[in-house]
Amino acid sequence: MSMYDQHAPVHLDPSLRGGANQGRPATLTRAAIAAMGAAALNLVSAMGLLISGMDAVKSQIAANQGLGDEPVTPDMIDPLSERAQSLYGVYSALAYSTIFWSLVLVLLACLALRGGRVIRIGATVILVISLLLKVGDFFIAMPTLSLIADGPFAILALAAIVLFFQPAGNAYRHTR
Repeated sequence: MSMYDQHAPVHLDPSLRGGANQGRPATLTRAAIAAMGAAALNLVSAMGLLISGMDAVKSQIAANQGLGDEPVTPDMIDPLSERAQSLYGVYSALAYSTIFWSLVLVLLACLALRGGRVIRIGATVILVISLLLKVGDFFIAMPTLSLIADGPFAILALAAIVLFFQPAGNAYRHTR
């Protein structure tokens, strides 16, 4: 005598069998890819800031002289001055925090492929805050590489935000 119950064989829906996405909605996959692309562009922007940060600092200082001071060019700024070093510290901190949050975004985008709403919300929060910081980049001196990466970043970030909350992506978690 057997200790378990006999059940009828399970017939799986052929559309859910095999394949790389195993029934995952295409919008959720597109959202994750867009978020990963945005994170990659954020990394490029941060690298540009780390590589050309002192040039951006000099431009920022030259553009914001005090009242009554004679105009200066970026070449006239002493990179070892206290003002330049402290501003460079701010730019470096911005670059390193961008790198950290971009890596967190990649992790969340990978986890979002499983359909978790909380993960998608976390990724969206990072994308929205990054977008707000990118708007601020246009009001301070930034390296050209960073500014070039900001445009496509904004497009991918907005696409990811919209796609994360499409109805097909929301229903995926409930059907699994």
